[in-house]
Amino acid sequence: MPHPGRFEDLLAGCFAAARAPLSWSAGALRGLTAPTLLVIGDTDCVRVERAAGMQRLIPRPAALPATTRMTLMRRTSLFPPPPDEFLG
Repeated sequence: MPHPGRFEDLLAGCFAAARAPLSWSAGALRGLTAPTLLVIGDTDCVRVERAAGMQRLIPRPAALPATTRMTLMRRTSLFPPPPDEFLG
């Protein structure tokens, strides 16, 4: 839980995490055992080209226009309904 007196530390940690390289290896993605729906925004830190490669490892990625993982919740009309097999 963030502490009001350490808000700047929280922001610094968030910015550092956003700038850090992604470490999703092909082996890690292939090793997922739970149903996984990969959704990216076309302006997010994962480029559409990389997601295309990930698609071979995780089915059903979707690229949402002008969207990042941070703005996704404000653009729910763009989010496709999950496939029945994903919901189980």
